[in-house]
Amino acid sequence: MKQLLALAALGTVALSSCTLAGNPVKKDVTGQLRGFSANQNLGLALVGFNNGQYTADGTQSQVIDKFLTGGFALDLPTNVPYGTYRVIVFRDANSDNRFNTGDTVLSRDNGKLLVLAQRDNQFFNGTKRGWNLYSGGSVQTTLLNNYDLDAIAAQ
Repeated sequence: MKQLLALAALGTVALSSCTLAGNPVKKDVTGQLRGFSANQNLGLALVGFNNGQYTADGTQSQVIDKFLTGGFALDLPTNVPYGTYRVIVFRDANSDNRFNTGDTVLSRDNGKLLVLAQRDNQFFNGTKRGWNLYSGGSVQTTLLNNYDLDAIAAQ
């Protein structure tokens, strides 16, 4: 019984060590985080510039787990313009779980694009309607994983 209690307490501590802005349901895009300090108030945001409109959406459910797996999971929004995006890691200066003016981008561009297409082959050959991951000519249309993010510099 003591072992079960210890295990339950350890699970609670482990979950509280995650930075949460809602628990992702769909886990649309996942990857590893490399070079980020665990003691920062990190958030994820989807950013893009499409048809003259800048989008910075940091309101989606996300998990940043620097202690257990070193990775993240993010639900992608359905209410942004069709186009190309990338995920950034930012320091949430005011702890509002949104990417705002004054928040510092901490990740470098990984060269991969998240593409929201209205129809097949809209932006790149091989893309399907919905979310796609485009990287150097190859397209992932179902499992958008390996979207690894590296820190810009020592944090």
